[in-house]
Amino acid sequence: MLRLLIVSGRHLSITEAWEELARSDIAVHPATVYRTLETLTAAGLVHVVHGPGPARYGITGEPHHHAVCRRCGHVEGLASRHLTEAVGKIEELTGLRPDSSGSLLVYGRCADCGD
Repeated sequence: MLRLLIVSGRHLSITEAWEELARSDIAVHPATVYRTLETLTAAGLVHVVHGPGPARYGITGEPHHHAVCRRCGHVEGLASRHLTEAVGKIEELTGLRPDSSGSLLVYGRCADCGD
């Protein structure tokens, strides 16, 4: 499962992960995909992004934030270094300090979904 997430370079839903495995001729039940992703999340190797539609799972590596499409649910990772000023301003305005597992969630519409 980790290899699948690394190779895909995307945040995948349980269904998308299961479909990718099936395309690779790896027969596994969707419930096994769910349990595996939940176990990897609990171990800190994978993180989950909740948004419209199904939860999506991604590799936990370099700290990053997420842009989430409200229409299709696509999740795009945003490197933390690109949002240092924004995070600092949020902390200044709210007093909230994101911890190492925290991320900003920016919602909108992806380029494919448009307006």
